[in-house]
Amino acid sequence: MKNNKAEISNVLKSAFFDNAYSPFLILNRNMDFVDVNQSYINTIGVEKENFIGKNILDIFPYLEGTERYDSYKSVIDTGVPMGFDEIMYKGENAEIRFMSRAFKIGDYLGITTLDVTNTVNTIEKLKIAQTSLKEVNDNLQRKNQELEDFSYLAAHDLRAPLTNLKSLLQMVLLSDPSSNEFVSIVEKMKIVTNGMCDKIGALNEVIAIKSNFSDKKEDMVFSEVIGKIKLSHSEEIIESRTIIKEDFSSCPMINFNPVQLESIIQNLMSNALKYRHPNRKLSVKITTKKVDGKTTLSFKDNGIGFKQNLADKIFGLFKRMHTHVDGLGIGLYIIHSIINQNKGKIEVKSKVNKGTEFLIQF
Repeated sequence: MKNNKAEISNVLKSAFFDNAYSPFLILNRNMDFVDVNQSYINTIGVEKENFIGKNILDIFPYLEGTERYDSYKSVIDTGVPMGFDEIMYKGENAEIRFMSRAFKIGDYLGITTLDVTNTVNTIEKLKIAQTSLKEVNDNLQRKNQELEDFSYLAAHDLRAPLTNLKSLLQMVLLSDPSSNEFVSIVEKMKIVTNGMCDKIGALNEVIAIKSNFSDKKEDMVFSEVIGKIKLSHSEEIIESRTIIKEDFSSCPMINFNPVQLESIIQNLMSNALKYRHPNRKLSVKITTKKVDGKTTLSFKDNGIGFKQNLADKIFGLFKRMHTHVDGLGIGLYIIHSIINQNKGKIEVKSKVNKGTEFLIQF
């Protein structure tokens, strides 16, 4: 009777071993395969005869010298089972991730595994989605802050001319239309009005650029972009006898939004020409290179420059370091906005009467 029970028990264990949904395998003390079940064969995609009698390092050579291999040996020696959270198996057609548990069976090592590939992939997708959502949220917060700052600056810079215009209007109403004072007041009103129109036009330009930010990118050749910008400033470049040196040998191309790239270089070139030194020929050096895998543009001139401690202020809306030439102070603000939108960096180095260098990391 006992033999029958033992046989039934062995049959049940064998049936369970062979028909289990999870992959099972049995190793001896030398880490040779003694048996594997059908689920293991189906999962790994290798015939049973290619396992039996072979050492685990013949099948999985990357285990040699690993903590997991030493743990398998320890389970046989101590009889204390151990669990492993995640094991990666790289087959010819797929990567499979397992959770496993090693335990002692008589003088053998039993290992049962659970395929958690789908679960892990789902978790990774959720993490990616969470990261993407955070980036969207951060971007939205940044845009809201920019909008708030922009609204404040616009209101602040338009308040003074509006107040001035209101005062001048009161003076007009109280003046004799035939007097010289009346004519003088009207001329002042014209100047204030023109200034307001210029600022409103500048604000519209900034709004247009910000509203047209897009992810559309294409391969751009730096020499071609610079050539187009030089052509648009050709008259001023020729008249001022400006020398422009270019070196794009280290990084001739960039994948970037065409309109934004042209806007950046257009504003840099315009500033260099506008703020050139009156006592020497303007020299502009434009170079590109790769730094830490990112494209870096250097735009350097020998113009009038400015104090380095003012560098943090020059990217503000309507901020100007010099007032002896026409300008509204929106060019560098636009550049800064584009670079920020694309998660790049911009630095500026400048010395009075020595020149200025802009370093842009895209």
